[in-house]
Amino acid sequence: MVPDGGRRPPALYRSLLGERFDVLPARVRELHDLTEPAVWVGRADVERGRSWGANALAAMFCLPPHGKDQPLRVTFTPGNGREAWTRKFGKRTFRSVQFERKGMLAERIGASCLVCAPEASADGLALRLQDVRVLGIPLPSWLHARVRTFESEQDGRYRFEAEAQLPLLGLLVRYTVWLERDGAASA
Repeated sequence: MVPDGGRRPPALYRSLLGERFDVLPARVRELHDLTEPAVWVGRADVERGRSWGANALAAMFCLPPHGKDQPLRVTFTPGNGREAWTRKFGKRTFRSVQFERKGMLAERIGASCLVCAPEASADGLALRLQDVRVLGIPLPSWLHARVRTFESEQDGRYRFEAEAQLPLLGLLVRYTVWLERDGAASA
């Protein structure tokens, strides 16, 4: 049931960013202006770290496998101020839940929770890692991964770039993705 006489609450990112949401590129706004389930499809180039430790962590979090031009399907399910994201890279599924935490974007992945400060501009959206918690316990900042993300629009498509580097272990994962709204799913 939709509260407030049939009006849906604002999408998570729109609520989190406020007026800054409107400066984002069109495809970034479209992807993040979710008030009902949506499916986006595209392709991904993924590079995984080569160290034993990085591979063990990547496997533990079900991060996408190494490979070029992998099919990608992302299902977004908003509700109760949260968004469940189910990403299917080829045959590998990676799930997370995003929500607002003290004015920042939090993403729960398994037993961990990443908290990021969103930075919106006409070029796109970056998320700056601020806090990492495992089983609710904050990790010291020297153990945080160095994470770089950027969402933009290129050739009329949504584009996402991400890279995570771990202290002592090096590259965890780096990927570049393009997505388009799945017309069959939105019909």
